[in-house]
Amino acid sequence: MFEGNSLYSTENLLALADALRTPLLRLNLESSTTDPRRIQTLTEHALRDIDALMEAFSTNRQVQFETLSLGALMGDTSQKVKHYAEISGVNISVEDHARHQPVFANSRALGIGLELMLKTMCDLPQDTPEPTVVMRADTRHGYPRIGVYRDDVDLTAQDLVLAKKLIGGTKVNAGVFQQLGALRVHLANRLLEPFSLHVRTARSDGFRGLAVCVLPSYQVGMFAE
Repeated sequence: MFEGNSLYSTENLLALADALRTPLLRLNLESSTTDPRRIQTLTEHALRDIDALMEAFSTNRQVQFETLSLGALMGDTSQKVKHYAEISGVNISVEDHARHQPVFANSRALGIGLELMLKTMCDLPQDTPEPTVVMRADTRHGYPRIGVYRDDVDLTAQDLVLAKKLIGGTKVNAGVFQQLGALRVHLANRLLEPFSLHVRTARSDGFRGLAVCVLPSYQVGMFAE
C-alpha cells in the first residue's frame, strides 16, 4: 500500500504512528465529557486523517482533473471542519476574492489537502482568545491561490522545513508544528504533488499561513498531457 522513499525507514513509520496516536489520546481524555458531539467530532476527524493517509500513499490513485470553483471548495471544507474548529476554540472565516476564476484540478485531492491545512492552522498555539482562521482565495499574484491564514501566528518557510524533519523522526526544534500538524502538512503535500500543486507558506493582508498556488503553466501542461 505504501510507496516512496519518505516511508521506507522505521523512524518515519514510528513518526506516523506517533502522529496518529495524538487524536486517539485526545479522545481518551475527552471520554468523560458530557457532550457527545465533542466525542463524535474528534472521532470523525481522527478517522478522516487516517483515510487521508491511506489515500496519500495508495498505489491505486487516479490522476483525474475537473473544473472547479475555489469558493465552493472553501465553503464545503469550512462546513466539514466547523465543529472541529469550535472544539479548538477557533473561528473560521471564508473570503473568496477569486470569484468567477475556475481552476483545473482534482476536487477530491484539493479538498482533502485544504481540510488538512485548515485543521493544522486550527491546532497551532494561540496567542489570542478565539483566533480566526481565514480561508481565502485570491488572484493578486496573477494566478489563483487558495490558502488558510491566521493573524496570531508567525509561520515561515523554515517551519515547513522543520515539519519535514519532524515526520522523519526528529522531535527537536519542531517550530510551531506538533507531530500531528506536521503529518497533516506532509499528507496534504503528497496528495497534491501529482497535480503539480505544492503546500507553501504565504502571507495575505498581514496574515501568515499555508497556501497552494495554481500556476497557469501547470494548468496548460495538464491539458497538453
